[in-house]
Amino acid sequence: MNLEKEKYFVASGMVVYGGSFVKSLGNALHCADIINAQKIKDAFPKYWKEYLKIGKVFIESEQAGE
Repeated sequence: MNLEKEKYFVASGMVVYGGSFVKSLGNALHCADIINAQKIKDAFPKYWKEYLKIGKVFIESEQAGE
């Protein structure tokens, strides 16, 4: 999966399901270019991994109309 697609999943998961810090990080990620998205990914690898999974499920359920 490319970074742009990962960024979308991670940011969406963070904004919808994160606490206040993670939501803010997700908002920053939505605004980030690919270079800054990589910096966020490198700085917060545990959050990235966690919210990538969450974001995928969230987006897939949204697309399915659930």
